[in-house]
Amino acid sequence: MATETIQVEGYAQLMRAFARANKESRRYIRETLKEVGFAVQRDAVRRMSPISSKSAAGYKVSVRQRGVEVRQSLRKTTGRHPEFGALQMVRVLLPALADNEVRTEREMELALDRVSAHFNGGVA
Repeated sequence: MATETIQVEGYAQLMRAFARANKESRRYIRETLKEVGFAVQRDAVRRMSPISSKSAAGYKVSVRQRGVEVRQSLRKTTGRHPEFGALQMVRVLLPALADNEVRTEREMELALDRVSAHFNGGVA
């Protein structure tokens, strides 16, 4: 499977440290980091809509221990088109990430600043 990532140095350690925070703070962190993936998700939906509006509606943003990801949440329906997953990666998801790389990096920095301000000052 082809994967493309934007590396954030220290992200895994940061997420492990946040795991010790209270439930409300963890929810705030997840929601703030989730916003980072929305630009890529919107671009992926725009690219996929002419091909399959159903598949386009299945793109979701999720926050994991290893990072923020845009993924297809729909399950395979028939399996008759094994190349469809590759098509989504090559023609939709990877180009959406590449085109939004600078914006995503900037939004990740801003999100981490908001999370830091939330913990340091109690205000986002």
